[in-house]
Amino acid sequence: MIRINEICDKLSNVVGWQQAYNPADEIDEKLTESESGLYYQGAHPLVTLDNVKSVMPDDYGYQYPEWNDTSEYKTGSKVRYEGKVYIAKSDSVGIMPSDTSSWQPYNILSDYIRTLTRNGIATTVQTFLQMKGLQQETKTLLERRTLFDGAGRLKATAENRHRLVGFEIVPVRSMGVTAKIERVGLQMTGAVGRIRLYLFHSSQVDPVRTFDVEFTKTNGGFQWFDLKDCYLPYISDDNNAGGAWFLCYHQDELPQGMEAINFTKDWSREPCGTCNNGNIEAWRELTKYLQVSPFAMRVGETFSEYPELWDIALTTYTNTQNYGLNAEITVGCDLTDFIIEQRNMFATAIQRQVASVVLRTLAMNPNVRVNRNQSNASRMDILYEVDGNTNGREGGLGYDLKKAYEALSLNTSGIDRICLKCNNHGVRYRTA
Repeated sequence: MIRINEICDKLSNVVGWQQAYNPADEIDEKLTESESGLYYQGAHPLVTLDNVKSVMPDDYGYQYPEWNDTSEYKTGSKVRYEGKVYIAKSDSVGIMPSDTSSWQPYNILSDYIRTLTRNGIATTVQTFLQMKGLQQETKTLLERRTLFDGAGRLKATAENRHRLVGFEIVPVRSMGVTAKIERVGLQMTGAVGRIRLYLFHSSQVDPVRTFDVEFTKTNGGFQWFDLKDCYLPYISDDNNAGGAWFLCYHQDELPQGMEAINFTKDWSREPCGTCNNGNIEAWRELTKYLQVSPFAMRVGETFSEYPELWDIALTTYTNTQNYGLNAEITVGCDLTDFIIEQRNMFATAIQRQVASVVLRTLAMNPNVRVNRNQSNASRMDILYEVDGNTNGREGGLGYDLKKAYEALSLNTSGIDRICLKCNNHGVRYRTA
């Protein structure tokens, strides 16, 4: 289990892009930041902003919506208008992009460069894990396990009492172990419509995530909803180490007439061993990595408008209630935090990997563009710089990239008692 999007976000400025000399060709300033002092143009002479721009797809700008006078645009929104792309300087409705007080022209090259850079960073991380044989240290401990099997009785409805209800989920306190909610299940009756789910962490006031799901089943039906990248890490930039996660909804926000169907299960203790051997085995497997407790909490009348964490010391646990909720959870070993903490170790490999992505894109020239650099470097010349010659003789950027990977050494042994056992020798690195 690797939180690759989070890694790409945190490693995006380990290496930077040198700014264009011509103000008309400038890219976002954020792209020029470099924590390591390395820049992508330094990896190879053909890695230039001009060359990247020359292979950018002609229709790349069509990813942005066409501006219209009825939509509400937030600061940073990008739109197409009269063949150009603009970015909003402030929130607005009905203000044309030609109004320089609210909009400014946007160089879409920045977004294209950002895409190439993220691809290169993701490739660097995945290649590193494969080369170093760390796949075992990203193993899955618990594969898509539901909190419970079965469904509640249709008549066993949970009365709406104006409370926030759901599950408190406490993953095992272990560095390198991350839980992920794959799907959320709901069993409701009385009405259909939108249900808003909240994900809180005990270390921050605001919700970490919110999910709006459209419940369409009638007459007490059960429905699953996939959640994208819903991780419950041990620690991150947004949450302190350890703590508890809360997956819940507010009963007052349910569609008119909707009630949850309760599934009776005592979450506080092990199931009866003589009743169902499968249930007790599943419970023991789950509780090795997660502690799950249903809860109900009365919150302020303004919660729907300003959702925030309550005083968790006052949380009321209801061990025989599930409030129509179920969840499918995966628990796995995760090197994300180690990689982010030691991100500067990856600077040389990231620089050369992104440069390799740029050169290969330039060589293939998918839009069959002709540019001034083609008179100086053919496709075969560029591919030689990436892959070496056809006889397998290594050279150029490809060889430099290989040596950069070989120089990387991330020793995680002993850091974690569950995933990364044995003695801890720390983090080691060599120069390439």
